[in-house]
Formats: sequence, C-alpha cells, structure tokens
Amino acid sequence: MEVHHSHHHGGHQTKKWKEYITEFLMLFTAVTLGFFAENQREHYIEHLREKQYMQSLYEDLKKDTTELSTLKRLYTGQMNRIDTTIELFRAAEWNDSTLTKLYLLNLTVLGNRGLNLMERTSVQLQNAGGMRLIQNAKISDEIANYWHWQEYAKAYFATTEELKLKARERSYFIFNQFFYNDISRYKVKTAKKGAQLMTYDKMVLMEYVNRLSHIKNSIKNQQLYQLDQILSSATILLNDLKKEYEVK
Repeated sequence: MEVHHSHHHGGHQTKKWKEYITEFLMLFTAVTLGFFAENQREHYIEHLREKQYMQSLYEDLKKDTTELSTLKRLYTGQMNRIDTTIELFRAAEWNDSTLTKLYLLNLTVLGNRGLNLMERTSVQLQNAGGMRLIQNAKISDEIANYWHWQEYAKAYFATTEELKLKARERSYFIFNQFFYNDISRYKVKTAKKGAQLMTYDKMVLMEYVNRLSHIKNSIKNQQLYQLDQILSSATILLNDLKKEYEVK
C-alpha cells in the first residue's frame, strides 16, 4: 500500500514538472516573439524616420544647388567688375565716361552675397542623433563630406568679407557719395559738374587697386573653388539619395 502510494505521488510530481516546463516554454516563446516583434517594429520606425530625414535632406540639397549656382554666377560677375575697375584706375583717363563707370562699379564691386544654405535637416541629423539611423555607410560619408565643405567655405567667406570691408573703408577716401543720385536705381549725377574722385593721388588709388586685386584672387582661387566643391558633393549626394531611398 505504501509502495503504491509512493509510485502514485511520483507520477503526480512528474506530471507537475512537465506542466511547469510546458508553461515555461510557452512563456519563453511568447516573450521571445514579443521581443522580436518589438524589435522589428522599432526597426521599421527607425527606417521610416531615416527615409523621412533623407527626403527632407534631398529637398534641402535641391535648394542648395540652386543657391550655389546663383552664387557662382554672382561672384564670377563681381570678379569681372573688379577687373574692369582695376583697368580703369590703371588707365587713369579721368574723363566723364570713365568716372561715371567707376562710380557705377563702386556700387556693386565690393558687395557680399554670403553663403545661405539650407540647414533644416542638417541640424536635426547632427543634434537629434539622426545620423545613427543612416544604414548606408557611403551616404553617411557623403553627408559628412558635404558638411565639411560647407564649414570650410563659411570660414573662408568670412575672411573674404573682411578684405572687402577694409577695401570699402578705403573707398570712402576716393568716391564721394554726393555724386550718387539714386543708389537704388544705380544712377550717378553726370551734369555739368560731373562725378569726380575725392583724390587722384596715385599712392592712394594704387593701394585701393591692390586691395581689389587681393579680393579678386580670393574669389577666384578660393571662393569659386569652394563653391565648385560644395556643388559637386551636393550633386553626388542628390543622385545617391535618389537611388538608395527613391526620394522625389
């Protein structure tokens, strides 16, 4: 009777352990599946955010390429106007036509357009940890390269603006603002008492010409080169974003 009771208890115990193991396996499976499901959901959300960032970046880059192309034309035109101004000063033919041209050129020869690129998406990618979402290493490197050229150009553009500012200060010793009739319409007084320079001192004028030459070289050898680099990196990035993310 005791033996039989012991055997019955052992069978009950075995059954209990089987139930425990089954429940454990079911619970483990449920937790594991839940973990994978949550992981997949997070992966999907991150991929969606990645694509949204890239769509936004693509739109910014399209605006940037337009801005960069415009800036290239403006600085090329400014460089040509500096050339013309230098030629007129070196020729030193102080007639009404030459002086009028110099006054007109003076209105735009030292202007600064600045580098105004879209930073909407770039700020989010850098400050909100968006870069970690980018799975494609090539795209990530291209974005970093684009930012590198942006920062390099901004720093040098500030240096060129400083050169222009100093030249502008010297121009106040040469050009008399009285002779401007309506600056907004680029008109200069050319009546009987036509436009005259405030000084014809060769040393003063040569110093100004030297400053203009320095600015021209800065635009030609640095600013335009940097704009080409930024434009090239932006174009490459645009094409790769279109291929990788099918952005529009």
